[in-house]
Amino acid sequence: MTLTTSFEQHFSAAGGSEHMLQQFKQHTDHRRIRGMAKARVLLQ
Repeated sequence: MTLTTSFEQHFSAAGGSEHMLQQFKQHTDHRRIRGMAKARVLLQ
């Protein structure tokens, strides 16, 4: 429920599993991706 009702509050540049966010971070040369901790909790 949390994921669907407040998606934009938890993820900004990308959303998905922790693994996919790590790949996105490397691909885009970002240092940090907002939502990594939430991805761990919500998308285990």
